[in-house]
Amino acid sequence: MGMGTYSSVVDVAVPAPHSINIQNGLIACFTTALFVYYCNFVRKSKRNKQLDDKTRRRKIPGPGQHFLGAVANILALRDETKALKVIENWCERYGPVFQLNFGPYNVTALNCPEYVQKLLGSKDTNHLSKGFIYKPFHAFWYDGILTSAGEKWKSRRRILEKHMFSFKTLVSYMDIFNEQGDTLVQAIEERLKDEKEVGLCPLLLDSSLNSIINAIFGKRLPDLESSSNAKFSFMEGMCRAKELMAKRIMTPYLLNDLIYKLHPFSKVQKFLNKLARKHVITGILDESVEPLMNHDEQRRHNILKRELAAAGVSLEGIYEETMTLLGAGFDTTAHSIDFLLFFLALHPHHQKICRDEVDVIFEDVDLCTSGALQFQALSKLKHLEMCVYETLRLLPAVFLIMRKIDAPLQLEEDLEIPAGSEVAVFVPGLHKNPKYFPDPDKFIPERFSPEQSNNRHPYVYIPFAAGPRKCVGYKFAMMEMLSLTAKLLRSFEWETTDRFEDVVFLPHITYTPKTPINFLFKKRSVTNN
Repeated sequence: MGMGTYSSVVDVAVPAPHSINIQNGLIACFTTALFVYYCNFVRKSKRNKQLDDKTRRRKIPGPGQHFLGAVANILALRDETKALKVIENWCERYGPVFQLNFGPYNVTALNCPEYVQKLLGSKDTNHLSKGFIYKPFHAFWYDGILTSAGEKWKSRRRILEKHMFSFKTLVSYMDIFNEQGDTLVQAIEERLKDEKEVGLCPLLLDSSLNSIINAIFGKRLPDLESSSNAKFSFMEGMCRAKELMAKRIMTPYLLNDLIYKLHPFSKVQKFLNKLARKHVITGILDESVEPLMNHDEQRRHNILKRELAAAGVSLEGIYEETMTLLGAGFDTTAHSIDFLLFFLALHPHHQKICRDEVDVIFEDVDLCTSGALQFQALSKLKHLEMCVYETLRLLPAVFLIMRKIDAPLQLEEDLEIPAGSEVAVFVPGLHKNPKYFPDPDKFIPERFSPEQSNNRHPYVYIPFAAGPRKCVGYKFAMMEMLSLTAKLLRSFEWETTDRFEDVVFLPHITYTPKTPINFLFKKRSVTNN
């Protein structure tokens, strides 16, 4: 997942077809039939228990509404190179709300901003619990802010908002983004010597992971890895963990704990968890302060541990919140920057407008001091910000949101989603609604000008989710995207021979290109103030 050759540690050898004898074939047929019966029995039992007369008056459409539908939908999504497009087609075909039978799960998909607002905008705690797709997350991130609910979620979120993502702390992160931007520029300059197209994903993943690690621990990734003495890259482990989560979600029988324990994937999970604990626990317990740390770095040193511990959170609680922020906050931003650079390469006119904007800032000593961007400079990057928003519209890093509601959700007078339902939002289904975004497949940043966006429904564009559970670190992500891209625009011009329609995206928790997107960079002759 974004790592060079994209090899996988979770691949499992499958016997060749000719090795399957008649007996195994009969067993396979029996198992499949039993699974189909189980899926339909569980799904119908849940539906009969949940539905009342009011709900029955409106039949909700959807794919696979027949005896084999639960299995048919699994098969339709089996090819991960086509899965995202399949769901996008369902959104276009079935409209504002549809039912999706997926193995034993019966999912209600909301696909219009009015319905999505009633779900995500609800402050009823009975509508805030996460759905079944988040079950694999618990194996790596335990019960952190992304997956927890109730008072635990509320108190932990309050701590993060007050300390890690407060305005004052966000401003202090600019030194991190400046450092990572300069490091990224130097790394690209080294690759320019070959005068060949390069894929940036590994470099962007490294920059993004370094940024979030520095924000959490007040130290850099190499320091964290050297102190833990682990032989396997922490970044590689994080990427493989997400790939493993995605494989479990797309194969619903692996969500059964008993079956999963018997599967080879569970052994891979144990290895990755052991690796993560070795790195992260070392960082959490390290109290040393480097002598060259500046004031902001010293104030941030182990800020997450310090504030959670002050609130009485145990070491395990600190670990799960650390893992959640690391897992949710690094490759989402890295891939988004990769996609932004790709769109700017495909649309040189917009790249030039953004670069002219950046040049003005770099030549203003108050906005950029000795090559270091100041926080107030980011608000001047109006066109670049619109390009970021349009990138996240076309390729939202987090493409699927799901809740399991513990109380009924009233959508219309004759349409109520019963308690206990799994309710999903496929974000691209909203972002590509031609009613709100004409020519939805085109890159048009001006959609996000104040004139065009002021009267748009607030829940038709949700790249960071929305409502009470909106991404707690979305401002951090936006600052990182703007800062790093500004550094690249100042130092380079770039193009690509890749075509957008040829890029294959995989549903590895985040939108993930199957193969690296390639760029050809040209160094600019500029001098920072």
